Amino acid sequence: MSWRDKWNRNRERGREEGFTLIEVLAAIVILSIVSLVLTSYFTNALSYSKSNQNKTIMVNLARNALFYMEKQDFEKLELYFRGKPGSGAQPQIIGHPAIQAAGCVPLTPTVSCSVYSTAVSDVTTLAKVLNPTINNVNYHIDIEYQSSLHQGMIGSSDPVEQATAEFLLPVRIKVKDSGKGGTNVKETVVEGYITDEKIR
Repeated sequence: MSWRDKWNRNRERGREEGFTLIEVLAAIVILSIVSLVLTSYFTNALSYSKSNQNKTIMVNLARNALFYMEKQDFEKLELYFRGKPGSGAQPQIIGHPAIQAAGCVPLTPTVSCSVYSTAVSDVTTLAKVLNPTINNVNYHIDIEYQSSLHQGMIGSSDPVEQATAEFLLPVRIKVKDSGKGGTNVKETVVEGYITDEKIR
């Protein structure tokens, strides 16, 4: 027979309800596993988002470099990239395959990219375009002339492509980030055309 005290508490101890130690430990293990999976998911999502942000920045920097090159004198750029065959008293001018960020580093107070002064009007601005810093990350941009593509356009059987080839310089723009301590360097490549003002 059970009896109750004045506070109405049951004195029978045979049917106590609650969680056992094993049940509590099992719940903690399950909660830990779920937490690890969710943490891993959010870490991967954050990493993916950061990677996409970096890629977007690099594509925009490549477009900026292409836009800058389009604002330069087309004939100077064409002479720089393609060169000029010699004829009579005129010597042959050898073309260059690229304008590279490593050859145009902004220094204080001068810029060491005078080699590109025949191609662009302002080497100081070129140095900043080829070596920008965004969000404390240094980027390096190389502009490569696509000679084989251009020769294919010039020798094309399509008269429209052949006619427009003299007003276009196909380029490949490579943007690299500096990475952290020289490791984990990422690269983005954008292809485009430097167009002559006559057809813009």
